[in-house]
Amino acid sequence: MPTILSGDEISLLVKKVVAADSGEQKQPAGFDVTVSNIHSFPHTRFFLGMEKGENSALSQVPVTDGIYFDLEPGAYFVELNEITAIPPDAIGILLPRSTLLRNGLDVRTALFDPGYSGQPKVMLVCHRPARIQRFSRIGQLVILKSDKEFSGKYSGQYQGERSLGPAT
Repeated sequence: MPTILSGDEISLLVKKVVAADSGEQKQPAGFDVTVSNIHSFPHTRFFLGMEKGENSALSQVPVTDGIYFDLEPGAYFVELNEITAIPPDAIGILLPRSTLLRNGLDVRTALFDPGYSGQPKVMLVCHRPARIQRFSRIGQLVILKSDKEFSGKYSGQYQGERSLGPAT
């Protein structure tokens, strides 16, 4: 039967890229992840065909007062400050923190496959203007462990991914 790892167990699978005091990140059934950098998407049309799509060129969102990202309504590409390692017998799911949802913001992610390791990137959707402090908690990582190992593990192009670059 599958089990959910505790925040204490997940904390052993996560390390910070930048040491920052983000408050208590261990939760009873998950681990809070934090904002490292935010990028905006281009205003050009994205095309996805039968072949694997190319990633869009991104622009760094400027940092105000050295620690804030001022965002207008829209979608943003967020680098998390945590490097995460998903065990080969587990999957990871990242959910938005309820504070974001209660204030018109949402975090969107894909499934973290068995064996994935890297600095995850997520999409932040702002339905209203927002000011996000660097290293604030925006999502909660939940890891579901299977009672058996999966037949394969993640070996795609994002294995081992790291930061796109420092915030300025």
